[in-house]
Amino acid sequence: MTASSQVTSELQAALSADIRLLGGLLGEIIREQHGEEAFALVERVRAESRARRAEPDNPQHTANLQATIAALDLPAKQILIRAFSNYFQLINIAEDQQRLRVLRQRERDDQLEESIQAAVRELHAAGITAEQVRTALHQICVRLVLTAHPSEAKRKEVLLKQRHIAQWLAQHDRTSLLPRERRAVLKAISEEIEELWQTRPTRAARATVADEVDFGIYFLTTTLVDLLPEIYAELQEALQTYYPEANWDDLPPLLRYASWIGGDRDGNPNVTADVTLEALATMRAAARDLYLREVAFLRDHLTQSVDLVSVSQALRDALPNAHAHPKYPTELYRQYLDIVYTRLSNDYYATTDDLLNDLRLIERSLRENRGTHVASGAVRTLIQKVRLFGLHLVPLDIREDARRFSTALTELFHAYGVCDNFAALPEAERQAILTREIANSRPLFPAEPRFSAITEQVIATWRMIARAHRHYGRDCIDTVIASMTQCASDVLGMLLFAHEVGVQDHVDLVPLFETIEDLDAAPRIMRELFENATYRAHIAKRGMRQQIMLGYSDSNKDGGYLASNWSLYVAQERLAAVCVEYGVQLELFHGRGGSIGRGGGPTNSAILSAPSGTLHGRIKITEQGEVIAYRYSNPAIGRRHLHQVLNAVLLAYIAPHRPPPREAWRAAMQVLAAEGERAYRALVYETQGFLDYWQQATPIDELSNLPISSRPAKRRSGGFEGLRAIPWVFSWMQCRAIIPSWYGVGYALETFVEQGDETLLREMYDGWRFFRTLIANVELDLAKADMGIAALYADLVANEALRKHIFSRIQEEHARACRLICRITDQPELLARSPVMQRSIARRNPYVDPLNFIQVELLRELRRLPEGDPQRAAVLEAVLATINGIAAGMKTTG
Repeated sequence: MTASSQVTSELQAALSADIRLLGGLLGEIIREQHGEEAFALVERVRAESRARRAEPDNPQHTANLQATIAALDLPAKQILIRAFSNYFQLINIAEDQQRLRVLRQRERDDQLEESIQAAVRELHAAGITAEQVRTALHQICVRLVLTAHPSEAKRKEVLLKQRHIAQWLAQHDRTSLLPRERRAVLKAISEEIEELWQTRPTRAARATVADEVDFGIYFLTTTLVDLLPEIYAELQEALQTYYPEANWDDLPPLLRYASWIGGDRDGNPNVTADVTLEALATMRAAARDLYLREVAFLRDHLTQSVDLVSVSQALRDALPNAHAHPKYPTELYRQYLDIVYTRLSNDYYATTDDLLNDLRLIERSLRENRGTHVASGAVRTLIQKVRLFGLHLVPLDIREDARRFSTALTELFHAYGVCDNFAALPEAERQAILTREIANSRPLFPAEPRFSAITEQVIATWRMIARAHRHYGRDCIDTVIASMTQCASDVLGMLLFAHEVGVQDHVDLVPLFETIEDLDAAPRIMRELFENATYRAHIAKRGMRQQIMLGYSDSNKDGGYLASNWSLYVAQERLAAVCVEYGVQLELFHGRGGSIGRGGGPTNSAILSAPSGTLHGRIKITEQGEVIAYRYSNPAIGRRHLHQVLNAVLLAYIAPHRPPPREAWRAAMQVLAAEGERAYRALVYETQGFLDYWQQATPIDELSNLPISSRPAKRRSGGFEGLRAIPWVFSWMQCRAIIPSWYGVGYALETFVEQGDETLLREMYDGWRFFRTLIANVELDLAKADMGIAALYADLVANEALRKHIFSRIQEEHARACRLICRITDQPELLARSPVMQRSIARRNPYVDPLNFIQVELLRELRRLPEGDPQRAAVLEAVLATINGIAAGMKTTG
């Protein structure tokens, strides 16, 4: 056995030991709480599920599992749900710990790729000079935007317990424990598992916007505010290693966060102007409390006495009566930190710079007086935190549906006699009216309410932005997004509203292109805007920068995975070209979801797979729902994620540009996208009865009852088009079909191969990172999908002919896609080259399966019960618990 294989074997053994440890402790809790009979039931169901996986062609195992679950009463089913759901939470912790073991081993062996150091090393090897790197760093701005609307299924209280277990497990793993210390660790883990067992995994009541704001603040204040200064320090260290001739002491703030939580009102009537102001106040208070703790810490530690070491004259001047201080007469740093503490407590600081000036006064004095280590340690870390998070933690983006803006404009213009029906006018006339009205000094918004609810809400939103700027400073809201942007007038309408409240020079106005049709029209729309002198004056005030947001979710729901991804790729190229033509710096804002079907997947791969030349230094990316918890519950996992993001951005922006894909590859992708879209739409939009099948063969209706988001499942009343992409993907994930991320791919590939071009597809996979990433994402969800489980859900469809017709098509397309993906990637089976992921899925399947069997049985029972039946609420509660458990097992919601 080689040294490498021995290390791999040891790491695998460590993971197995952790899973056995946590599973064993969970088993003990089940015994203690419910007795041997309950534990025996869990073990029996687990054994039947594993037997079913071991012999997939033996239908008896499926029949046995169905019979066992059907014979159970509701309390017994609830024990099973809790057992397997909690098991997944523990497996997730163990796998995270394993991932960290592997990363640490690679770092120890100096083989850690996709890191900040690896990126700087590669830039240096490519001949990039220190000055080129410095220039680029001042142009780079990565902003990761936290959002709430994709429905994070975990409660913060549950996340805290899982975090504690992870910390105890890490201590168990990394230190040589004495027997009594090991017993203490196991006791602490058992305590947390017992608490988890007795805690509701989901809320008893639907989350409010305030709950979601609190959720975001939790990750900002417990993980990110400590993590970001570490990332900057590691970037500085890497730069000093490879470019020692340059000074890297003062890096620009190239990586920051923003949030939609409390600002995103698109389709969410619960986000009002007052709610957004409350969110800003809550974030301001959280930042103040955070800095108060940090300042208090420094005040306790900066005990240097002027009897032993001097301080700067500037600090002495700021403390004219230092000698008379009752507590610290010779400890001037403590005196000044006392002042900073009082100022923070009284909300004295108007701007972030005001607080920074006070902290830098201390830092300079320390450096001037032999206090370099202290200045470079805790003091510098606090300064970095304040630089990166300011007085309000993160800026809040405002998002609203462009159609609501249009409704408001139509009503306002009609009332003022500008035109009878603005929305019905040709686009050129709408643009002309808006351009004229922007220059009109007449007030547009009335002093008192007099319009419809929608119009008054739009007015209140824009007035709120102006009020927030006056109260908190302009940085608190710097972006306003119009979702479902379909024409230039949608953006000009925002500019008119911004002028009305006086914020036109202080916010980016961002079109969000979501459907495939809108992505195709986006370059034309931006060209019209850049040709408009009034709009051009606005972007000149914003530094000739233009944010453009691309929607991954709705384009996928609209045309399937291939068409969506290709439309997004081409849109980025064309938008970049238009911006270059007009001398505008493009800032792409990627609205990526957590699941593959909504643009998910590794962020770094997505950045490096983008068309060459489309990253103009600035980039924004959403981090949605459960992604936040998976990435940032464990700070070490969060650190790895940020390393990967910065690695990708540094290479994509600074390294020599990759050659563009061959024209034959582009032509092939065009064909694949068209064929994939045809197959996808033929099933989803053109098959009679498909919506009935979907509503019966997935828990989509029951999902609307899950209290995990303040946002309704639909943007507006109506049919499938009004449904959000999140529950669409979530529902297919629950039944294990996961069609949004792969349906149509097999058909497209087979059609192309039948034309004799399989070699070309292999070349694309080997030589084009975009295509390789696309195929890898499809492959992952094909491997996660399970037609045997999906068949159980299909049996819930009442119409037998409809059930057989649609499920057979899904089943055939899944087999086709698996077969073609393996051929193109030259693998004997899916994920053959990703054994870690393959093992993870195989490890989870026998434990997810029972939850699916239970969910199907409960759905059948729930749908038989009349609305008024007293048993219905308890059954629905159990269904919702299975939804939460399956989400944990699949490691995704929507």
